[in-house]
Amino acid sequence: MWKEKAVRVLKEKGYKLTPQRLKMLEVIEELGPSHPSLNEVFKRLKEEFPTLSFSTLYSNVMTLKELGLIETLPINDETRIEINTKPHMNLIEDAKIVDIIDPEIIKIIEEKLKKKVKFVNVLVENE
Repeated sequence: MWKEKAVRVLKEKGYKLTPQRLKMLEVIEELGPSHPSLNEVFKRLKEEFPTLSFSTLYSNVMTLKELGLIETLPINDETRIEINTKPHMNLIEDAKIVDIIDPEIIKIIEEKLKKKVKFVNVLVENE
């Protein structure tokens, strides 16, 4: 479902849907719920496109971010991809990230900050 939206938006904005770009969208959608790092996505893409450069992946990811299709977040010195662009919380424990959807908590945070919330990162500490 995310990939179809991304394809539609890219077409509307005049971007070419190259085989590499389509595969990137496929990989991001597949790995999306786990909030993959750019390195994870790159590793998967290199299997099929060995000549692909990291800078090409990076520029495509930044394009997706500019178009509002993803967000990026730094976790443990890695850039991670967030495909859920609706307001939510990320529960982070040992570099594993799980989306928590709770509109009431988001509303409370927005009221306190008097700003719109994209997402909130909650770092969980192991005892």
